[in-house]
Amino acid sequence: MYAYLEGILAEKMSTQVIIDCSGVGYELNVPMSTLEKLPPKGDKVKLLVHYQFSETDGARLFGFYTQQEKNLFRLLLGVSKIGPRTAMAVLSALKVSDFERAVLGGNLSMIATVPGLGKKSAERLVLELKDKIGGVGVDGVNLSSGQGSITDDALAALLTLGFSPHDIRKYITKLTKTTKYKTAEELVKDTLKELHKRAK
Repeated sequence: MYAYLEGILAEKMSTQVIIDCSGVGYELNVPMSTLEKLPPKGDKVKLLVHYQFSETDGARLFGFYTQQEKNLFRLLLGVSKIGPRTAMAVLSALKVSDFERAVLGGNLSMIATVPGLGKKSAERLVLELKDKIGGVGVDGVNLSSGQGSITDDALAALLTLGFSPHDIRKYITKLTKTTKYKTAEELVKDTLKELHKRAK
C-alpha cells in the first residue's frame, strides 16, 4: 500500500516520527537504527514504509531509512511468535549486518541480548531464518570496499529475478573481491553471467 514517504520531518521522538507530506502528517514507528540516521527536525526526509493492520492496534506505519532494515523487519514478522514490537527491538539493538551474521553463525548469545528475546526465542529465530536471511542483502558482501550502495542495488535487482539469495551473495562476494564496480548495472550483468554458467 505504501512504498515510502517523502516530506518534512515535523516531529522526532524516541520511537516515532511525523513526516509532513504536503500538509498531511504521517506518524511512523521507527527503530533506533533509523532514528540515528535522521536529519534535524524541519529538514526533508524520505523513509521506506511498511503498512500493517491488526484488530488490536488498527492501522500502523513503520518507517525505515534503508531497504535492508525494511527487509529484515518483514523477515522477522514471518517468524512464529515475533510481532512488530520485537522486530523493532531487534533493529534497535543490533545492526542488520550483525544480526544476519549472528543468525548464520548460530550466535545465540548475541541475539539474546535483544530486549524481550530469550534463549528459546533466539533458537527459533536461527532455525527459521538461517535459510532466508541472505535476502536481507548484507552478509558476505564486501561493504568495506566502498561499494556498499552498488552491491545493495545489485542484490535487490537480482532478488526480484528469483535467484537464490545464497547464490547471489556468493557470486557478488567473489566478483567484488577482484573488481571495483562503478555501477550496480555492471555488477548485475557480471553476476548474471556467473549464475548462468552455474546453471549450464
